[in-house]
Amino acid sequence: MKRVLVVDDESFLLNGLGKALKTDSTDVTTVETGNSALQEIAASPYQLCFLDLFLPDVNGVDVLKKIKEMSPQTKVIVMTAGVVTRSMQESIEKDAYMFITKPFDLLQVKMLARRILEESA
Repeated sequence: MKRVLVVDDESFLLNGLGKALKTDSTDVTTVETGNSALQEIAASPYQLCFLDLFLPDVNGVDVLKKIKEMSPQTKVIVMTAGVVTRSMQESIEKDAYMFITKPFDLLQVKMLARRILEESA
């Protein structure tokens, strides 16, 4: 069973992306905070994580760095609708698998996730 973590404080996006990515062979967990994401990563392995940059409790860049330390095999796709500073951009380029802007095409994201999960098999 492949595992995907979705981290975003927008419940609409969490629910939509969670449902879109769930398949018979993929388990999707959704959380609204960076601290919850880090607890999930510490508890069990995830192949893929969709991570919002702007979270209510912790800076998404800090969460990204901790995920890469705790679980280097987890591919992290950073997503945001906000403005990305140069230092944020440098961290994303260094630690993230990919960067996507919101709003995004759900079909493209589903195909991207499927490809990543197949590669990690």
